[in-house]
Amino acid sequence: MKKFFTLIAVFAISTCAVMAQKQILNGGFEDWGNYDVNSTSAAEPRYWHSFSSASGPLAPLSGDHCFISTDAHSGNYSAAIKAGKVFGVVANGTMTTGRLNAGHISASNSLNHAELDIYKKVDDSGNDYVDNNKDPFYQILESRPDYISFWAKFSTGKVGTLANMSAYITDGTYYQAPEDKTYNNKIGWAEFPFIGPCSEWTHFVVPFEYANTDKKPKAILLTFSTSVTPGGGDGSEVLLVDDVELIYKGDVNGDGNININDVVSLVNIILGNQNDYDIYKADVNGDKSININDVVTLVNRILGN
Repeated sequence: MKKFFTLIAVFAISTCAVMAQKQILNGGFEDWGNYDVNSTSAAEPRYWHSFSSASGPLAPLSGDHCFISTDAHSGNYSAAIKAGKVFGVVANGTMTTGRLNAGHISASNSLNHAELDIYKKVDDSGNDYVDNNKDPFYQILESRPDYISFWAKFSTGKVGTLANMSAYITDGTYYQAPEDKTYNNKIGWAEFPFIGPCSEWTHFVVPFEYANTDKKPKAILLTFSTSVTPGGGDGSEVLLVDDVELIYKGDVNGDGNININDVVSLVNIILGNQNDYDIYKADVNGDKSININDVVTLVNRILGN
C-alpha cells in the first residue's frame, strides 16, 4: 500500500513546477539590528516598527512601547509590546510591519494608525522612507497565505482587556489601519481581536479571508496591539509575541515550496510513518482530517487544476 500511494503521487506531479511562497521577515524576533541586546532601553526588531520610528506631530511624546525580551517561545528573544500613559491618557503598545503615525491626542482618532505604501520613497521631511536599519516601512508579500500563526503571552491589570492582531494584504499602494475611508486596494485580511490574558505561551492560528478582486498581492500590514480598543486597558498591559509565521495549505514539510516533497510527506503522514507535522499545512482540503483526499487536492493544486 505504501508503494502504491507513493507511485501515484510521483506520477501525478512528474511535470509540475515549484511554487515559491513568502514569509514574514524576522518573525522569530532574533534580529535586532545594531541594538545592544543587553540594554533595557526601547528597541525595534528589524523589519518591525513601533513609536520609536513613528511619524506624526505627537510621535516625540508617545513614549517607548517596544522592547526586546529574553522570555521567548523559541530561540533567544521575543518582542515585548507595552502600554503606557501619555499625559494621563492610556496609550496602547503597538508594533507593526508598516509605520505608526501619532497624529491626535484622542486615541480613537484615525490620525493614529499604522500605514504602508511601498511606492513612497521619501517622508514629509524629504528623508529616505526607511528606518535606522535602512529597512522600509513595509514588508513585501506576493502570495496568498491561508493562515497566520503566532505565539503570545498577555497580561493586563484591567478585567476584560483584550489584545489585538490584524493583518492586511494589499496591492502595495497606501493603506492604513484603522481605516479612515473605504479602501479598494485591500486583497486579504486576518483579524483576531481576542487575545486574552495568558501567562504561558499560547498558540494562535487565524485564517485569512480574501476579497473578490483581480489585484495582485504586493505587501502586508501586520500589527499587534495591547488593546483592541484605542486607549483601552489601564496602561499596564504587556504583550509578548514570538514565532510569527504565514501558513500555506500544502506546504507540508514547511520549506516554503509546494512540490513533490510535500506529497511524499503527506503520504508518509497518512501511512503513519511521520508523526511530527503541522495539521494546518497537511489538511489541504480543510476538512479537519488527513487522508487520500488531501493528496488528491494537493496534486491538483500543484498541477494548477
